[in-house]
Amino acid sequence: MKEITITLTRYKEPNWLLFQTLSSLAQQKNIRATVLMLDQQDDKETKEYCAQLTTTYISFVRKKIEAVWLSFARNQAIALCNTDILLCIDADAIADEQRAYELTETFSYDDRIALVWGKILPKFHAAPPFLMQLNFVYDMYSLLDRGNEVAPFSKVVGASYGIHIARMWKEAYLDLQLWRKPWVLLWGEETDLCMRAKALNLLIYYTWKAVVYHQILPERLTYIWIFKRTYRGWYSRAVQWGMPQPNSMQKKTWHLFFGLLLAPIYAGWYLRGWRLKKSMLLLSKEPTHEKK
Repeated sequence: MKEITITLTRYKEPNWLLFQTLSSLAQQKNIRATVLMLDQQDDKETKEYCAQLTTTYISFVRKKIEAVWLSFARNQAIALCNTDILLCIDADAIADEQRAYELTETFSYDDRIALVWGKILPKFHAAPPFLMQLNFVYDMYSLLDRGNEVAPFSKVVGASYGIHIARMWKEAYLDLQLWRKPWVLLWGEETDLCMRAKALNLLIYYTWKAVVYHQILPERLTYIWIFKRTYRGWYSRAVQWGMPQPNSMQKKTWHLFFGLLLAPIYAGWYLRGWRLKKSMLLLSKEPTHEKK
């Protein structure tokens, strides 16, 4: 039985939400794992709950860390990991019982596979708005559905993915200059991780068999939230990584119709980001003049 490490961190998520994720990890099948619960809150109840979940094959290690942000915690997990494979999951995602096994198995398909991810489906806590069904909005909730396939893909989504640390070696880290923070418009640490994997001629794979359900709370199911989140996502994409690539496949023709209607808005946001990127590149090429 393969031995792996699973990690999650809690930044501000409440216990009732976090405990659903922890409980789903305790029910993983056909795997031997250590769950690193890196808590960014000092909470006795969580510590006791993790101790109760430990079984013969799944052990829980809860560690209090500095309250910084998600990518900081995942770098901590990489440093603490004693296995070749580290699986990451968000604190508001519920894992299917075969999720850890299927992600781990995918690494065995090719010894060049460095990153794997699975299907991320929504679990709504309120009725979603109509536009939620559009493909690009689906992406903004860190959801993923590439259909029922196991195949190479170009990136991973932060809510659920795995890293083969032994294959990534020194490149197994998240760039903390790119993490998403409330006061910063740009992000892209997982995209950067994927780019570094590709530079090493390593592969990224998607598997439909590894499923998690991303919980979407009512405060995120508003048009204002969608508008702000989409703007930040597209703007960041333009500045840092180029053209976007949908996480999920279009299933209905009306998706394309609404996509065309919203294309001018996207083009404006993307152009703003592209201009900023161009000005940043020009500044970096300007010669410096030292005083004599």
